[in-house]
Amino acid sequence: MLATNKFIFLHLFRTGGTSINNSFKGKMVGYHRPRSLIPKEYAHLPIVGNVRNPFDWYVDIYYHALNFNYPMKTPTFLNFILDFKSYSFKESIKRLIDPSWMSSKDKEKSLSYFPVSYNWESTLTDNLRKTEFQSYLNSKIGYLSWLFNYMYKDKESIEGVTYCRLEHLEKDWSSFLGRNISYPKLNTMSGVNSIFGPVKEPRQKNYMGYYDDSLIKLIVDKDKDYIKKFNYKWI
Repeated sequence: MLATNKFIFLHLFRTGGTSINNSFKGKMVGYHRPRSLIPKEYAHLPIVGNVRNPFDWYVDIYYHALNFNYPMKTPTFLNFILDFKSYSFKESIKRLIDPSWMSSKDKEKSLSYFPVSYNWESTLTDNLRKTEFQSYLNSKIGYLSWLFNYMYKDKESIEGVTYCRLEHLEKDWSSFLGRNISYPKLNTMSGVNSIFGPVKEPRQKNYMGYYDDSLIKLIVDKDKDYIKKFNYKWI
C-alpha cells in the first residue's frame, strides 16, 4: 500500500504495482496491504488499484514462483500450496485454482509455511497469513478472484476503487490523475531490465500457448465474476 498526498494505491500481486510504487512519491505503509487495513489517517483519500487479464496473470504468477524459487524459495502463495514442488504450468494452476486434491496432510504442510502475522516491511512476500490460506480454501472461487476480493473489498463491496487495467496502464492512470503519465516498465519475467537480475526461464509474452481447453474452462468458471466485471476475454 502506497500512501501519497493525493491517493492510496493498493498493490494486487503481479499487476504492475512495482512500476507504480516506483513512479510516485509517498509512504509505503505495508507491502500488499489490503483495503480493509488502510490506516485511519489515510481513509479520506481516493483509492486506486490495478487489475490484469486472468489468463495472463496466472502465467505470470507461475513464472514468478518458478524463477525466484531458486535459490531463495520465494515465499508466495503458489509455492506454499505446491509445497515448493515443481509441476508444469497447467498442473500448477489446476492445483492452485481447485485445491480439492489436497489431503488433510497436504493442507497442514502448506499451512505451516504461512506466517501467523503480517510483515509489512518485507517486499519478498505477498503477505498472506495462515488465516488467509484457510479463507481461500473455504472460498470455492479462483485464486485471482479471492485475492482481488481480499485486496479491494470494504466489508462486502468492491466499489469505491478506481481500477486501472495493466493492459492500458498509462491510459487508465492518466485518466485517474487527470494528466498524462509514463512509468518504468519492469518486466521481471523477460530476463531483461529485471529488478531481480537474470531469470531462470523467461515466459512467452503471449499467454495463449500455455493453456488447454480444460484449464480455460476452469478459470472461466472459477473467476467468472472477476472476468465479467472487467470484461476480460480469452483473446
